[in-house]
Amino acid sequence: MVAIVRPWALALAMLPLLAAAEARANPDVWVETTITVAFDEQRVSGLNFSWTFDDFYSTHTIQTYDLDGDGTLNPLEVRNLRAETFDPLSPADYFVHIWSGEEIHEGLEVDRFAARIERAQLVYEFSVGLIPPLDPKAEPVSVSLFDRENFVDFSFSDSPFLLVSGEMTPGCKFRIARGKGAQSGHPQPVTLACEG
Repeated sequence: MVAIVRPWALALAMLPLLAAAEARANPDVWVETTITVAFDEQRVSGLNFSWTFDDFYSTHTIQTYDLDGDGTLNPLEVRNLRAETFDPLSPADYFVHIWSGEEIHEGLEVDRFAARIERAQLVYEFSVGLIPPLDPKAEPVSVSLFDRENFVDFSFSDSPFLLVSGEMTPGCKFRIARGKGAQSGHPQPVTLACEG
């Protein structure tokens, strides 16, 4: 059951865009995102992300990877897309930043990836597992999608962008605020804190 809670490199595919825009401070790719916090025994066991890309990047990438031009991505096309545009983000932890209290979790691994074309826009969906699961009663759990190089700009989707799957402890609250301390520079980390 899903409950609604309201609140280098894409570079391989973007090299021509990045080279032309190297001196600019503005992003070259815009992504609208949703985040689903997965609970297992009232601990955060993973995070699921959905990224919807802007029209320009979507068009360019779909033309490159939808090899048969049928408007859908078959398994081979998804494998190629992942290998060339998503897997290279691994050194940057896929732009995913996760903290338990002030401690950042690095070396994240994606345990599920899918890509599709929806209303002419490219959509990625992927999951990051947390082993061991994080206890938001012990320390707040925060997550942020952020590219320090400013090639990719992340914003929350207009539709419900913060979801929960599994059983969340009563007394848990989400907060979105500009990052401070260990999260300094992050424009909108989402923090989950639960009463003990």
